[in-house]
Amino acid sequence: MKIIDIHCHILPGLDDGSKSEQESVQMLKLAQKQGIRGLIATPHYSPSYRKSTPGQIRELCRKLEERARELVDPGFRIYPGQEIFFSEDVPEKLEKKELLTMAGSRYVLTEFLPGTPYSSIERAVRELTHAQYTPILAHIERYQALREGERVEELAEFGACMQMNYRPIGGKWYSETTRWCRAVLKEGLIDFLGTDMHNTGTRQPETAKAMIWMEKHLDKGYVRDIAYRNAVKVLKNEKL
Repeated sequence: MKIIDIHCHILPGLDDGSKSEQESVQMLKLAQKQGIRGLIATPHYSPSYRKSTPGQIRELCRKLEERARELVDPGFRIYPGQEIFFSEDVPEKLEKKELLTMAGSRYVLTEFLPGTPYSSIERAVRELTHAQYTPILAHIERYQALREGERVEELAEFGACMQMNYRPIGGKWYSETTRWCRAVLKEGLIDFLGTDMHNTGTRQPETAKAMIWMEKHLDKGYVRDIAYRNAVKVLKNEKL
């Protein structure tokens, strides 16, 4: 199955992801073997990583795509984006083009601290949607506040999309996080999957175990949506 990865830290030297172009190319080769045929590069924008500019990110995407087409797959595509740690000034910075949406669309990959209260996440969603953006909540399995009641459904009703990482889906059955991820997937509440790859070692792209479980337990059309087709809609700036 073809995959478009909407969450990865593959651009060299911008955050805690790839440290060099050589490592980025190796990450791309690993990704290609996992079925990934394109990706949105999403370096961090957070209190720790504020120096990269939209122009710098676009240029690194262009250069890395050239290398990918030369060394990995002639049809491989790399689009610019950011994983944005939410703060009150984010909507204004987006409007001023100081931050990047996902591939130039109205979708915004949005991150919070794991212990962020639900009220703060809800407020962020409302502020972004009020500004005519569609927030994609990054790696929702990390936010304890979303494991209570029907909070994932509530945020979806407010206009948010949900992104889950592949790795915990393919985890051990006794892992609380893995069980929660699988239950949410069975309810059809996830819109996107991402590798969140950072390197070629401890956080390399890993989709195979998750795909095996999903293809066994979920509708195949739904799996294609969250692994590929919904990402195509982001690239076209279409609603899901």
